[in-house]
Amino acid sequence: MPAEQIEAELVSQPSAVAQILKAAQKPFQENVELEAYREGYRPVVFIPNGYKAEYPDFEKHLDTPLRKTGTVRLDDAESFVWYLKEHGQANRTRTYLQADYAAGKVSFTALLNDHQGGYTEQNWRDHKALFTPANSVEWNTWTKNNREPMMQTEFATFLEDNLANICVIEGLPTATDMMEMVLNFEATNEKRFKSAARLQSGGINFEYIDQEDSVTSSKMKVFERFAIAIPVFVQPIAATDAIVGYRIDCRLKYRIKSGALLLWFELVREDKVLEAAAKDIVAQIQNDSGFPLIAGNPFA
Repeated sequence: MPAEQIEAELVSQPSAVAQILKAAQKPFQENVELEAYREGYRPVVFIPNGYKAEYPDFEKHLDTPLRKTGTVRLDDAESFVWYLKEHGQANRTRTYLQADYAAGKVSFTALLNDHQGGYTEQNWRDHKALFTPANSVEWNTWTKNNREPMMQTEFATFLEDNLANICVIEGLPTATDMMEMVLNFEATNEKRFKSAARLQSGGINFEYIDQEDSVTSSKMKVFERFAIAIPVFVQPIAATDAIVGYRIDCRLKYRIKSGALLLWFELVREDKVLEAAAKDIVAQIQNDSGFPLIAGNPFA
């Protein structure tokens, strides 16, 4: 007999209370049918001291839980979408989005047993999938060194380590061009820089002097601007397609101080690139999952 029916009969039939109290004094010797428990029937245990009624939880003895619960944290957008499709159901799965596009921060909380429309379609809201995209290694590398002055050899090493990120744009140096510049930096490492002049073509000419012969001088052309293409967020673990890279223009800056050349780069409006990448992930999840996307915090 369901627990609700037992309580209703106790209220309507006071004489039944005495029978129950009498039965409670005897040890219970019958088995509890777990399948009946799965169908909604709940055994009631009456404890003699104070005659307190308790409803034991036998769910842990079942082969499987009565319903899905738990919290899963996914590492990429594709995995998040797969989980929603695998476990989500129409009209009860909702994805909540919290976004600060200017800072490139987006996080998703999917409730796979969310409330439905109407007063009698409530749900437990305790089966959740979470996803917060993490920045890629490339993004962290370039933003960490953004606007940071480096010595000549240090800057050359940085460019050499990250040549794969330099993209081919008409009118801007290629990876090969940048590599030649790096080699020129290494060849002139022992020389003292005297001055720099900006060219009409957009490049920069550095004039340097050999430390052993101050009369001798040479010129080396470097580029004022170049472009990189890097992923903003961590790419899917099982991705088979090419890496999705976002273009960021870079300005090459310099300072000559006490005969030493300091070089650095400045990313041009990287905040807009971050915002675009965040919006792309939101659009991907909204289109691929097929479930409603709601702006807000489901547990605020």
